[in-house]
Amino acid sequence: MATGFEIHDLVWAKMKGFPAWPGKIIEPKPEVKRPANNKKVHHFIFFFGSENYAWIPEENIYLYSDHRDKFKLEKRIPKGFKEALEAIEDELKEKPFIKTFKTKELPSIDEELAQIFPGKPSGSPQKDYTREPLKGKKKKRTDAGKDGNKSMETQNTVRRKRMSNSDDNPKPKKAKVIAKVTGSPSKITLSPDHKLKPKIRAELPSPRPEHNLPMSPPSHSYIQASLSPGNASASTQIEETLLKVKPVAKPSIIPTPMRIGFLGLGIMGQGMVMNLLRSGHEVTVWNRTALKCRDFVKSGAFKGNNPAEVVQSCDITFSCVADTTAVKDLVFGNYGVLQGISKGKCYVEMSTIDEETMQDVAEAITARGGVFLESPVVGSRVPALEGQLIILAAGERKLYDECYSCFEAIGKKSLYLGADIGAATRMKLIVNMVMGTVVAGLAEAMAMAEKVGLDQEDVAEVLSVGALSCPTVIHKSQAILSQRYDPHFPLQHQQKDLRLALLLGDKVEQPLYVASAANELYKKARRLGYGESDISAVYRAASN
Repeated sequence: MATGFEIHDLVWAKMKGFPAWPGKIIEPKPEVKRPANNKKVHHFIFFFGSENYAWIPEENIYLYSDHRDKFKLEKRIPKGFKEALEAIEDELKEKPFIKTFKTKELPSIDEELAQIFPGKPSGSPQKDYTREPLKGKKKKRTDAGKDGNKSMETQNTVRRKRMSNSDDNPKPKKAKVIAKVTGSPSKITLSPDHKLKPKIRAELPSPRPEHNLPMSPPSHSYIQASLSPGNASASTQIEETLLKVKPVAKPSIIPTPMRIGFLGLGIMGQGMVMNLLRSGHEVTVWNRTALKCRDFVKSGAFKGNNPAEVVQSCDITFSCVADTTAVKDLVFGNYGVLQGISKGKCYVEMSTIDEETMQDVAEAITARGGVFLESPVVGSRVPALEGQLIILAAGERKLYDECYSCFEAIGKKSLYLGADIGAATRMKLIVNMVMGTVVAGLAEAMAMAEKVGLDQEDVAEVLSVGALSCPTVIHKSQAILSQRYDPHFPLQHQQKDLRLALLLGDKVEQPLYVASAANELYKKARRLGYGESDISAVYRAASN
């Protein structure tokens, strides 16, 4: 079949539901299945910046040299897009000649969604299985799988070594433990002498022999960063205090003998992983910015090369990433979670995303024989470091019980809200809606106090000793007074949660007047450049 493209052509390529992305046509990889639709011409695309691959229909491919500036984004630029542009420009400079021809214009995301889902409003979330076609209907599983059903014996001391490539050694069983995770919030205390488990291992052992998953090649940027650690920016490294902070004292935690995986080492993930390691759990970590894994490996963690490898080598894998787009990429992308799922593998999604996407992920996991639990957490950076988060869970009850020791390590309380996937997400969005409106009200109060001639410190003191006194009001008041907005809970994430809460309200026709007004204030703060600052930076929008 005639085609206007050749191997090594530099192109703009568009997947359903995503913006056009810089890429290159390459030789197909045998581990990535060809599309079932043979009527359309497809090309195998390598996407710059994301290190992902996909089969894309020729009608959704644009020659880069002909349309160099056509699809460049000026606002709402996704992660990796700038790096992708730099990479394709560098490769373009090395080309001996530039090929040109005309193709028809690619549709926008909204136009494409309107064609795929006629009659549906453009703003409604849609399933996105374009990265990995799925088959099978959603099934309610009552069996958590051979690994998920294994329990442990209650012991005074549990010492474990990572198993080799063999399944011959059965795991010890445990009795079901029913108890509350106790502990009260306290201030962070530094302890220079505090040490973690002495084990230091940098390589992930080979996965179990029945699975043969191809490993993704390391990117050039990762190799370069590994060779030059001194060039890393502060945003790609774990904070020094993280290794020294003492969690709140808790009763002795007996760690599960199961292998634990953790995907995502952001503000929340760093604290949770460190507390899992401190409590004796065996943890394998992965992060899109690989350099962030370095200090956790020094503290006793294993490092996975990609999400699929982590899922494949672990019994229970947790994930905590920024938003819906990140979750879709993590689960459905090349070498993603879904490619590592097999019968009995357990996956716990802790990210705060929309209910529909959470259900899509659950359906995809269970369709492959996996076991799923949604488990968003309530709390910010300090509770994550102290192990004082509140865990909201819904889904497979047996998996919730198997996660007991992990939840005990990272939180002060965990709640099981039932088998209905989405219940925990709805609870989290409501809680964060309250948080957002409270801090927005505080910001407006402090701004008005200044304009009517009151001392803001006096306002903060009155609030701290009255009925409105709570950690949120006290801490955010101090942040406003000091004008320091170190991100304990990034403002852009709060605005995202308010937006999702408003969508949930629309779905059930619940008016949300206060939350709607607060959302506009956070949107203004983001336009002012405070998206990555703490939630308290909403004051800058209120006073501007």
